[in-house]
Amino acid sequence: MTYITTAAAPVNTTAPAKVIPSPSLATRLQAALEHARRLTEMRGTSDVEVAIAWETVEELQVAFYQRQPVVTNSLERYCSANPDAPECRIYED
Repeated sequence: MTYITTAAAPVNTTAPAKVIPSPSLATRLQAALEHARRLTEMRGTSDVEVAIAWETVEELQVAFYQRQPVVTNSLERYCSANPDAPECRIYED
């Protein structure tokens, strides 16, 4: 499954090169999810291409959620700012 295709084009050295932004990870994940759903509707669940499409969705989900910031609670934020505070002591057995 290819989302971006590039073709060799003549290079104009007098003009600045245009940078084509790649689709964001969220956009690629959404497109892969829609593709996998449509492919499943068309071919069923036992097709190899359907399995590959869903594997792509899983890989993009892992990459997407690894980039998401970790949500911390107020105590964790306080302890990261004040590691010597009594509230932030860690007692181990």
